[in-house]
Amino acid sequence: MYPLKLKPIYDETIWAGDKLTKIRGVDATTYGTSWEVSAHPYCQNEILNGEYKGKTLQDLLVDYPKAMLGNVSKEKILRCAFLDAQGDLSIQVHPYTEYAKKHDNDYGKTESWYVLDAQPGATLVAGTKTTDVDVIKKAINDENLEEYLVYHDIKAGDFIHINAGMLHALGGGILAIEVGTNSNTTYRFYDYGRKDASGNGRELHLDKSFDVVDLKLQSSVIHTPLENNETTKTKTLIDCDDYIVEVIDVVGEIDLQTNGSFNTLTFVHGGGEIEYNKQSIKNDYTDSLFIPAACDTYKVKGNCRVLRSYVKD
Repeated sequence: MYPLKLKPIYDETIWAGDKLTKIRGVDATTYGTSWEVSAHPYCQNEILNGEYKGKTLQDLLVDYPKAMLGNVSKEKILRCAFLDAQGDLSIQVHPYTEYAKKHDNDYGKTESWYVLDAQPGATLVAGTKTTDVDVIKKAINDENLEEYLVYHDIKAGDFIHINAGMLHALGGGILAIEVGTNSNTTYRFYDYGRKDASGNGRELHLDKSFDVVDLKLQSSVIHTPLENNETTKTKTLIDCDDYIVEVIDVVGEIDLQTNGSFNTLTFVHGGGEIEYNKQSIKNDYTDSLFIPAACDTYKVKGNCRVLRSYVKD
C-alpha cells in the first residue's frame, strides 16, 4: 500500500461558486460540490497514482480491507468533499445512523467544516435561538425562520462541527472542506422561499426533519488563522466518537503515523509533498489523499497547512 491520490468528482448545484474551479483551472461555474475522498455508493473516487491507478477507493476496500482500514470497521470510513458556495445553502439537518438505516438505507451523517476562503461578511448557520418546535414550525409556514437561526461570522481558517440532528447551512461566499461520516443523506428543512425558473420551490423533507432535529444542539467556531510559524504546529479541532480532525501547519517536514487507522489529508493552504517508502508525491493546494493504515509512517514536506482526519481504532 501507498498514499493514494484521488480524482475529484464534481456535482452541479444551484448555489455553486467558482473559487475551487478557478484554483484548479476547471472550466465550469456550476460545480458546488467536489467529492474528494469517498467510497459511498453515490460517489466513488478513482485512484490517480501507482499500482492501483484506475481502481476506485471502494475496490481497494473490498480487496484489501485490513491494509486500507487497519483496525477500523468499513462503515466508519470518512468522506471528504469541498463545498463552494456562491449562494446560501438551504437550512438542513442530517439523521442519526439508526434513523438513516431504517428510512434511507444509509448511515447517519455528522460532519465538520474547515473554511479555506470566505468573502467579507460571510456567515453560516449552526443551531437555533429557540428549542420550541411549535415556534419553528410556525416560522417555516410564515417564511421567517431566519429570525430564529444562529448565524456565525466566518473567516478563512475557521472550523465548526455539525452533529447529526443540528440545523445548519453554509452561507454564500464560502469555500469549505467538509469531513464527515460515510453518508449522503440530507433533509432539506427550509429554502428561503426560493423558486426555480418554472416558479417551483425545491422539495422539503419536513416530516423526516422533525423526526431527527434536536433544537438544543449548538456549536461554536474554532478560529485557526494562518501565522508565520517557525516550527511545525498541530492543533486538534475535534475529537469525537466518529473521527478526529487536526490542522497541521508544516514548516519543513513532519513525520505522521497512521496508528492503526487510515488517514485523509487535504492541503488547505499551499502545496507540498507526501513522502513514503522513498517515493515522493507532489500535491497542490486543495489536493486530497487517502493514506491506508498499512502505510504506518509517512512524511509531509513543505511550507503548507494540511487538514488530517482519522478514526480511533
